[in-house]
Amino acid sequence: MTTIRKGTTMNRRKRPLTRADLTDRERQHLELCIHEAGHAVAGVVLGAQLRNAVVIDGKVTGVEGLATFADRPQGRDPEIAYAGPWAQARWRAGRRPTQREVYAVLDGGGRRDCGVLTASGGTHSGHFVQPVIERCWPAVIRVAQQLYRTGEALHTDVCAALDITDGGGPTSSQLAGLRAGMRTVPPLNATPRQPVPTG
Repeated sequence: MTTIRKGTTMNRRKRPLTRADLTDRERQHLELCIHEAGHAVAGVVLGAQLRNAVVIDGKVTGVEGLATFADRPQGRDPEIAYAGPWAQARWRAGRRPTQREVYAVLDGGGRRDCGVLTASGGTHSGHFVQPVIERCWPAVIRVAQQLYRTGEALHTDVCAALDITDGGGPTSSQLAGLRAGMRTVPPLNATPRQPVPTG
């Protein structure tokens, strides 16, 4: 409460934070969390086994991130590589990004991703992941929030964000339904699923 005059008070609410309130360093950290979350979610949805996704904000090294997989399905590397820059470009644009916006992300720091895409024949080889990331956008945000808070996300964290209960992997029927567009990801405002009481 704020006192205006003696004997009178007024409730004053702080306005919610926006992207404009972030420093350049905080914005870069958040964008990299979105980027690595895009890789992590796309990889898990496509049947890969995520080892971990990490984002660090060090005083010496700056902001760095990496998503590593224990096992990936054959031929999915270009899509997993394209998912990170595409998610980061979507976050910057606030909508589905244009190809120019994705190229700007690749030119601005997606060297490893660009290398994978170049080796596979070009960025067109990763385009097929766009609708998957669009459908899974709430999960990308949830994983990015965890990366921002703790610096690391594991396979189980991504499965929880996707509301996958069968463990994921290449034989997951729930992930197959998600890839086919027959299953949805819970929206951001949804409450987490509660465990079923036994007995």
